[in-house]
Amino acid sequence: MNKLQQIRKNCGYTQEEMSKLLDISQQAYANYEKNFSGMPLKTAERIAEILQVNVTDFYYEEEIENDKLCEFLYKSLTSYHATKNSTNLLRQNGFIELFENEVWDIKENCKYFITKNNSAIIAFKINDIKNHYAFNIASCHTDSPSLKIKSNSLLDSPEGKRINVEKYGGLINYSFMDIPLKIAGRVFIDKDNEIKTKIISSDFNVNIPSLCIHHNPTVNDGMALNNQVDMLPLIGEIDDLYKRLLPGDNVIDSDLYCVPFVKPYYSGANSEFLVSPRIDNLTSLYSIITSLIKSNGKGISILYATDNEEIGSLSKQGAESSFLITVLNRINDSLNMTKDDYYKAISNGFVLSIDNGHAIHPAHPEKSDPKETVKLNNGIIIKHHPNYATDGLSSSIIKQIAKTNNVKYQEYYNRSDLRCGSTIGLVTSAQLAINTCDIGLAQLAMHSGIETVGKYDILRMIELVKSFYETAIMIDRDTIKLNK
Repeated sequence: MNKLQQIRKNCGYTQEEMSKLLDISQQAYANYEKNFSGMPLKTAERIAEILQVNVTDFYYEEEIENDKLCEFLYKSLTSYHATKNSTNLLRQNGFIELFENEVWDIKENCKYFITKNNSAIIAFKINDIKNHYAFNIASCHTDSPSLKIKSNSLLDSPEGKRINVEKYGGLINYSFMDIPLKIAGRVFIDKDNEIKTKIISSDFNVNIPSLCIHHNPTVNDGMALNNQVDMLPLIGEIDDLYKRLLPGDNVIDSDLYCVPFVKPYYSGANSEFLVSPRIDNLTSLYSIITSLIKSNGKGISILYATDNEEIGSLSKQGAESSFLITVLNRINDSLNMTKDDYYKAISNGFVLSIDNGHAIHPAHPEKSDPKETVKLNNGIIIKHHPNYATDGLSSSIIKQIAKTNNVKYQEYYNRSDLRCGSTIGLVTSAQLAINTCDIGLAQLAMHSGIETVGKYDILRMIELVKSFYETAIMIDRDTIKLNK
């Protein structure tokens, strides 16, 4: 029984009575009780009025977080949008923005954030550092595979112009065909002899039409899609992309992408699956931000979200850069701590590298390890492989934190004869020489334009990261103490 159903019964109403008061069918009302997240806001407000409660009273905590996550996924079209939406959430919760070219005046019991390149972000809370000085870092990335637009370049076709694009990251080509795509990213504008930056998205959609089966009768036997021929979005009768996007501005250059524009939705008989673009890795980013905001942490709690993970992280805003090291040093200096204090904070610190992993596929279980498999909605995953930073020590610490806080987890191992992906965990671990564990959510269709994850695992991830921030990890030679 969900919460709306409980409240309705406690108030003495039947489904039939509610449907009459709302002027909808009883079946329509019953469907809302099965999947409250699909209800229009006006209907929810009317139900709240009838039952004399607040709209949020209908939700379990997981439903509230999942709806907020869906909005975040829908609006965070690119790494620039994800960073902008993240900073908005942080500002709303009292975080103060810092800038690289200014002096930092950091104080205890305060919270701050700084961005890099409009596409990477570090946020942190200074907690009780007198009793425990440590850097507790939860990391992720902001980018997703997409189609990067080549400048203002349009190509002729019989049906109008096509946008000249190239692949960004390891996307599944066919998953970008025949779905709505949005043009989004950032542009640089000449404004009174100054260069201004704008984060934009188009007010129209484009698409990549697939070739019909009549002209390609063997398509279901397999077809290779050529990036320069088959993957160019159709935009129609225009002459200048920049002028169509920003008719009143003089655009000098841009970082624009064609990205899936599909509203997140729930799937399954009990709405147990969340389906959306950019699940990898914006579910991790949202979970960390939410945990950082909610937590009452130990030491210094840090969100570290980098860009360009999908293409190797080798950029000024990527995990291979000095961004994190510079920020940690400036935090240490601004707090008037010594260099020895800095090294102690690294030694006492820990990194949770959060990026999703592969659930066992319903059609292809043979692609997973024959013994160690993970499933949707069966708990967060601890990722083991030489490509990950997890070792027995770091895994034991996270398992203990999960156990203490009743967070369900599973362990991921790659099938031994298949290639395993990697994350930013190894990079951060090597740069800082810090204990690191790779974790994530189990998901399906990774790097597709539209991916799938278990909705019940999202709250588990938020709870685990929050518990991590609130745990003081102390390693004394061969003994590890975890103090809540």
